[in-house]
Amino acid sequence: MSASADKAILALLRDLNNSEEDTREYKLNWLRSIIDYVKKNPVRTEGFEYDDVNVPSWYLRKLSEIGVLKVVYRSNKHTNYDLAVPVEALEAALSEYLSGASQGTEEVQQQKPELPEDFLDVVEGYDDLKEIIKQSITNDEPVHIMLVGPPGTAKSLILMEIERLPGSAFVTMGTATKAGIRDVLLYRRPRYLIIDEIDKLSDPNDISVLLTLMESGRLVVTLHKMRVDVPMKVWVFAAANTTKTLPPELLDRFMVFKLKPYSKDEYVRVVTNVLVKRYGKDQELARYIAEKVSEYTTSVREAIRYSRLCKDKECVDRVFNTVLKYR
Repeated sequence: MSASADKAILALLRDLNNSEEDTREYKLNWLRSIIDYVKKNPVRTEGFEYDDVNVPSWYLRKLSEIGVLKVVYRSNKHTNYDLAVPVEALEAALSEYLSGASQGTEEVQQQKPELPEDFLDVVEGYDDLKEIIKQSITNDEPVHIMLVGPPGTAKSLILMEIERLPGSAFVTMGTATKAGIRDVLLYRRPRYLIIDEIDKLSDPNDISVLLTLMESGRLVVTLHKMRVDVPMKVWVFAAANTTKTLPPELLDRFMVFKLKPYSKDEYVRVVTNVLVKRYGKDQELARYIAEKVSEYTTSVREAIRYSRLCKDKECVDRVFNTVLKYR
C-alpha cells in the first residue's frame, strides 16, 4: 500500500477516535456501506454518488478531504467519488479498529489500580462491604459485585466512588442511549464497567454481551457485518432496586449484597461528608443542604444537585420551596 493510502487510513482512524459514540456508529455504518458497494461493483467507470451508497454527501466530502476517497467526476449537479485506497486495506483497517488494536484503551484496561487514600471514606458504615469492594478492585481476576436496595441506600454513592478510578465507564440503564453497554465496551474498553439501575436492562444484545464478558472475559459482538471477538478483562459493578426482573443466569455472575436505607441522621452525615470532600462545599452549607433535602428524600444525587445550584442558604431555601411546590 502506498504512503498516501497509509496516511489516509490513519487520518480516518483518527477521525473515528475523535468522534462522539453515536456519530462514530453512523460513520462505521457508512464506511461499511461504501465497502459493500465497491466489492459488489468492481468495475466503476463513473464512481458512485451519495445515493448509490446511502452515505450523506458531507461525509463523502470529508472522506475525500482526508484522502480515503477521490473525486472522479464533478458537475453543477453531481459529484462522483471512488476509493483512493485499496478496498482490502480499508476493510482490514476497520476490522482491526473494531477489534481494539489501537493502544490507548487497551493500556488503560490493563493498568494495575491504585486506590485513592480517601476511597469510599464518604460512605457511612458498611466497613466489611467496603473491604470486599477494595479487594475485588485490586484482585488479579474480576469479581463482579451487585448492590441491591431501595433509593436512599449507599449503593449509588459506592458506584460514584468507583467511577473516580481511571479506566471506569458509567452507564445508567434508565436513561441509556441506543449506544448501550455493547458500544461502551467496544469503543471505550473500560477496566471497570459501572451499571446503575441494571434492573432496567432489557436489550437482549446487552444481556448477551454481559453474560459472555463476565463468564469468559471476552467481548463478542457482530457489528457492521464484522465479528469482533477480543479478550477483555472487565470488573462489573452494578446497582439495582430489585433483582426480580434480572435473568437468573446474569444474576448468578454477581456477588450480590442487599443494602438497607440510611436513617435520616446517617443520611445527613453522609451527604455533608460528600459535599465537603468531593464538591468543596463549606461544612455549614453542606450540612444545611443535607438537612433540607432529608425532609423529603434520602437521595445523595438530589443533595449534589443542590450543591451545584447554590452557594448560600438563601438559594437552598428557594430551591427547596420550589421543589416542594412541584412535587
